[in-house]
Amino acid sequence: MTRLNQQLIGARSLLAIDFLTVTDAFTPGITAMADKPPLLQISVRGKAREWRPDYEMTHDDGTREYVMVRTVSWLLGRNAKRAAARRDFLDAMSVAARRAGRKFRLVTEEQIRVQPRLNNAKMFQRHLVPYRNNAGERAAIEALAGLPENSSVATLQDRLGGRFDAFVVAIQLDWLGHLRLDRSTEFSRSSSFSKI
Repeated sequence: MTRLNQQLIGARSLLAIDFLTVTDAFTPGITAMADKPPLLQISVRGKAREWRPDYEMTHDDGTREYVMVRTVSWLLGRNAKRAAARRDFLDAMSVAARRAGRKFRLVTEEQIRVQPRLNNAKMFQRHLVPYRNNAGERAAIEALAGLPENSSVATLQDRLGGRFDAFVVAIQLDWLGHLRLDRSTEFSRSSSFSKI
């Protein structure tokens, strides 16, 4: 997780990997994350069980939450009886989370695999490497001063010339809070942005 100084967080599925990617890209207030929170005691239909959330997240406002990543098909089950049992299980998890002083959130592919958000999150992940050259960022920050409030990656490239790749630098500057790329479209060399 780039927001957590390159901390490695485990994932048990491809959907969980996508969840971590989107969370890292678009949830700036994360201060801590664990992929193996402690087991919790829950009661489902009067039976005691143990449950381990997929993730525990801490936010900069002090809020802590347990997150469970599942598919919609898991939630719906194979039949109405299984779906009702899953809803009861989720209710029990929510109660256990509250008892532990946490919020609870179930996320499915319907919240995670939203486009162009997921592809944009992958662009952040690809271009925010710890060993990047900061000279491009500095040159682009200087170039931004002469651009209007709303501009484009292509215009930034004209200002930078061939020294640096404005697309990569724009992604880095978005991350650093100097500009905001248009999130309604997939990030590209023709993306527009607004200065912050």
